[in-house]
Amino acid sequence: MSIWGPGGFENDDALDWVAELADSDDDNPIIDALNMVIDQADEFPEAPDCTVAIAAAEAVAAWMGEPTEDCPEEVEAWVEGRPAPPATMISQARYVTETISENSELKDLWKESDEFEKWQTSVNDLLGRLLY
Repeated sequence: MSIWGPGGFENDDALDWVAELADSDDDNPIIDALNMVIDQADEFPEAPDCTVAIAAAEAVAAWMGEPTEDCPEEVEAWVEGRPAPPATMISQARYVTETISENSELKDLWKESDEFEKWQTSVNDLLGRLLY
């Protein structure tokens, strides 16, 4: 996995997932990505699953009208014109983001880097945009 920055879309796994979302007519890619971490929440979610789940949570935030500054055009095009996401999906996106920020392989990897605080700020920003 190649990561070049702390933002939710600044890694290869997230951008691969964005391409999958762009090709989808429904929200199954978001549901699947969030469920990958939900299913591991009592354990230790793996980094690749976490990066994809963060991208999915970012897509939910964009769908709510709260995109990050570096939101890919594909995500913006996918959410355009759709009714608001279900409240349960927003709750799941928030839960997944909290889980990743508290106890995950991705958090541990960022803790070992010089950019941990930037990553934490990015995750906290996402949490702030996932309020309903």
